[in-house]
Amino acid sequence: MNFMKRNAGVLTLTLAAFDVVLILGAAVTASWILYPELADPARGINSWREELIQHRMYFGLFILAWLLGATDSRLFSSQRGDSLLTQLLAIGRTLAFALGVSLILMLFFLRATIDREYFGLFGAAVIVYILIFRVAMRLFLWSIRRKGYNFRQILVIGANPRARHLVEIMVGHGQYGYHLVGLLDDEPDRAKHLKDFNVEYLGSVHDLERVLLEQVIDEVYICLPVRKYYTTINSAAHLCEGVGVPVRMIADLFPLRVATSRVHQLEDIPLLSLSAIPEAQGQLLLKRTIDMIGALVFVLTVAWWFFPIMGIIIKLDSRGPVFFLQDRVGLNGRKFKCIKFRSMVPNAEALKESLAAHNEADGPVFKMKADPRMTRIGKFIRKTSIDELPQFINVLLGDMSLVGPRPPVPKEVAQYSWDQRRRLSVRPGITGLQQVSGRSDVAFDEWVELDLAYIDNWSLEQDLRILMRTVQVVITGHGAR
Repeated sequence: MNFMKRNAGVLTLTLAAFDVVLILGAAVTASWILYPELADPARGINSWREELIQHRMYFGLFILAWLLGATDSRLFSSQRGDSLLTQLLAIGRTLAFALGVSLILMLFFLRATIDREYFGLFGAAVIVYILIFRVAMRLFLWSIRRKGYNFRQILVIGANPRARHLVEIMVGHGQYGYHLVGLLDDEPDRAKHLKDFNVEYLGSVHDLERVLLEQVIDEVYICLPVRKYYTTINSAAHLCEGVGVPVRMIADLFPLRVATSRVHQLEDIPLLSLSAIPEAQGQLLLKRTIDMIGALVFVLTVAWWFFPIMGIIIKLDSRGPVFFLQDRVGLNGRKFKCIKFRSMVPNAEALKESLAAHNEADGPVFKMKADPRMTRIGKFIRKTSIDELPQFINVLLGDMSLVGPRPPVPKEVAQYSWDQRRRLSVRPGITGLQQVSGRSDVAFDEWVELDLAYIDNWSLEQDLRILMRTVQVVITGHGAR
């Protein structure tokens, strides 16, 4: 089992190769179910080859999306400390992401009608195959680790409640494969924190060099408080670096409410990142790609003929420009011009102050059901959300996304509390959780909570669900003003 530890990179590539084989197997399964005559030996292997070539976009795009999503979710790394539920959730999210992205890309690239029956069978087969393989692999690794194979030799530096919690997890989860070699601490009396787990006291931190030379150590976990033991930690890290032993620091240095910590590299400078916004760069790149494709498809198929028609109708209904350009606040406070079809009289902004007493919304937002500034056609395009269609141009320009928090006006932002400003940490969207959860009927505080929940739990599959729910909400007109 030492082979597994020495060849983690090879095993990672092997795991990716197995996934690709399973995906191809799912493609073959879909073809076999739909076209059972292919199993006839008389037809030869050429029939299978032609069938796979015909559906190459289905599994080819899925392979690319899966490899990118799985890498971003770290499904090709060991992750020995993850629970089965955590692994299943990561696999499920990546499968949903890969299927959704491949479907969207096929809608863009394939001019002919998509074979929905084939895609459905392929999707079902790939979900079953990958889940079975991943779960079986995880259970196999857990089994051999419980038997004492494929384990990691762990040395703990620092005896305190933080170290006790770490050891408690390692000892209580034998499937993770951690074997505690011993403990180093300058004060032997503090070893009492770990006496329940029979962790051998090996001496003070100054004995680290001796222990590294005499013992087989795979990883060193430092549980000392950084502020008080900075010099000691620095010395220990240098010793471990000298012999190539990884050092793990307990990362709860700053107990923040929402932010997660990650380590990044800027040239030769290691950076500890504390971020309360999504940092899954692969999925964020695909989100932007989907935004661009979705907006471009809309412009090329709808906007070129629909916008002129709406322009004529708006012009015939009332004097003034076709489009309404309003200053909005976007990503990290960047201001941009939000483009909408004009639904009010040209001097609507000037009249807003005189109507402030009739505001029906709470918080720094202005809403009126019977707004006298609304034009006749404006009431209809507001009800059907047609007025927001030009925002697809904002998506193309990079100011907005298809899904995200609503872009606020500067006056609203000026009244935000400090926590509410976190809404500006992502690109605003044409639609979002607020729009599919009541639209204008949602109270401002609940509105902000929905946007922050979207940011904290962001995923591509959530974006796809919001887009589908948006269509339903627009058709029913629920909550529109």
